[in-house]
Amino acid sequence: MMSRQLLIYALSCAASAAQPGRAAVEWIASSATVEPGKPLHTAIRMTHDDGWHSYWINPGEAGMPTTAGWKLPPGWTCGGLELPAPIRFLTGGLAGYGYEGTILFPVTLTPPPDFTGEARLAVTLNWLACGEEGCVPGEKELHLDLRAGSHAASEHQNAILKARQLLPKSRDGVRLEVAEKEDLLMLAITGGFKPAENPGTSHVYPATPEVIDPHAEVRFRKDGARWIAEAPLQEFAKKPVKHLELVLEGGGLDTPLRVVWTAP
Repeated sequence: MMSRQLLIYALSCAASAAQPGRAAVEWIASSATVEPGKPLHTAIRMTHDDGWHSYWINPGEAGMPTTAGWKLPPGWTCGGLELPAPIRFLTGGLAGYGYEGTILFPVTLTPPPDFTGEARLAVTLNWLACGEEGCVPGEKELHLDLRAGSHAASEHQNAILKARQLLPKSRDGVRLEVAEKEDLLMLAITGGFKPAENPGTSHVYPATPEVIDPHAEVRFRKDGARWIAEAPLQEFAKKPVKHLELVLEGGGLDTPLRVVWTAP
């Protein structure tokens, strides 16, 4: 059976890119000035070529997650790429999760308390873009120049704030329970939902790679005070499953819901 790495290579050889990685990427900030010691909201904006997509933290059957390598001045900290809920797609019959069109990955930066003057920050972004023609890798180094000073909203602030509001969030009192039965996972979500929320119509995305079969469309149904579902294990899933994170999107939820289970 062909490995994921060989499969990606074969698809890559079949593709010819109009631009590197079939996507344009840029680093934008909510302000060009930042107060010492206080967080600043920024984002990596990726605009895919039509018909092409990149991958989520769980890429599915094949693909590679988008990664970032940071080069920060001394004393600066970075919260890393924050990932919105993905979409599901098929590429050459392979099921995957990721992004198409224009997508923003929020990034929170914090300068040291004694920051003065100016600073240049850098990140090297790596991704895999796939489409019907095949797959091509992308890589680009991006820079962000910031000055010490009071926050002054940029033209990008509203877009970044909106992107942050769409990030998956945990909810107090909502829990995921998982039991394994042969090649199935028995899932149950307990906890309160608002009257307008219906997890049964939510899209369910497994954020943990190589656990749930990416071809399966998981649907929860009401069972008393719980919402339950069955999910087939991926062919090469390691048993017993010890950790699972799901993202539920839609179904009346104001923001995507993140639920996590870890075996005791």
